[in-house]
Amino acid sequence: MAVYKPTYRDKKTGEVKDSRIWWYDFSFAGRRIQESTHTHLLTLAREAERNRRREMEQAFVGAPMQKRETRVNSVAGILKSYLAAYELDHRGRQQSILFAKGRLAHVKRLLGAALLPDLTEDAIRGYITTRIEEKASGRTINMEVGELSRAIGKHWSVLWPKVRKQEERKDVGQALSPAEETRLLDAASKKKRWAHAAVIIRALLLTGMRSGELTGAMWGQIDLERRVFTVGRAKTSSGTGRQIPMNNDLYLLLKAHAEWFTQRFGETRPEYYVFPFGKPQPTDPTRPTTTLKTVWGSIRDEAGVSCRLHDLRHTAATKMAEAGTPESTMLALMGHMSRAMLERYSHIRMAAKREAVESLGFKKEPQKAETAPKVSPKVAKISRTQ
Repeated sequence: MAVYKPTYRDKKTGEVKDSRIWWYDFSFAGRRIQESTHTHLLTLAREAERNRRREMEQAFVGAPMQKRETRVNSVAGILKSYLAAYELDHRGRQQSILFAKGRLAHVKRLLGAALLPDLTEDAIRGYITTRIEEKASGRTINMEVGELSRAIGKHWSVLWPKVRKQEERKDVGQALSPAEETRLLDAASKKKRWAHAAVIIRALLLTGMRSGELTGAMWGQIDLERRVFTVGRAKTSSGTGRQIPMNNDLYLLLKAHAEWFTQRFGETRPEYYVFPFGKPQPTDPTRPTTTLKTVWGSIRDEAGVSCRLHDLRHTAATKMAEAGTPESTMLALMGHMSRAMLERYSHIRMAAKREAVESLGFKKEPQKAETAPKVSPKVAKISRTQ
């Protein structure tokens, strides 16, 4: 076997450098085979050469050849193929694609160089241990390993039956207090470059929508005349297509945004995204904005509020619950499928709890004001003459 790193001359400096990528060079049936292994890892390079030799031997005897793209089953290669297929199958669902890529980013970082047979239960436990040391939550770790199992094409319980899932917190999420909400909105309106994000933040608080539902919305889903916002494809079947009536604040917000959009892009076509792609300013209405991670972090720091973007949805649910909104109505507006999930989102705040328990106090009879004792006219006359 002969794997090596070829040298090349840098066009800018003229310096001779070694390539980062390994190549293999061998002779077969009187031919010289000299090709790139497409990897900077020596172990994978040697595996690539072995598989290429095997492929040549099968072709020489007329046997069917293994596909070139699957000859080295590294985790990085598997993830690349999986994400490419995922993006193709989830066209128009940018948020889902970003979630899948985000879940697999740490998997690729820590396990990308491993070969598929190396993904033993001990290897997965090692990955989980590392992620725990990096302060990742149990839910995050479960999603990452679960996404890896889907990329491989088999269920977690089949691949690693003795590896238990991490405990997930049930109390994740919070509702902002009125003061925190005010500080957040004030901070979002401070800088012009945050104007786009400020509209999204206000709309999330006024609708209770998931961020992906809002950022993936098109103008065809917004009826300003009827004051109705129709949600597109959602996380749940009950959430897809649900209609959210606009209160006056939401109506004025979206109306002003539509006027800005028309000035910027000429018109609000039904197929245009309400919140277009572009950084720092929107530039392409045919693509949705992808992520608010950076700007959201800046606004949150400016406001001095510690919360997630998803907590705006918790806040909306809590405000409706405190206002006495019927459970069935909240389920319809939030797009939940169960009462248990709804309870997870509504957090009755201390002020509302305090007001509620005040009604449990014992009712006391009002005390009558003390009056001076009555004195008969005869007694009064005697006292005056004394």
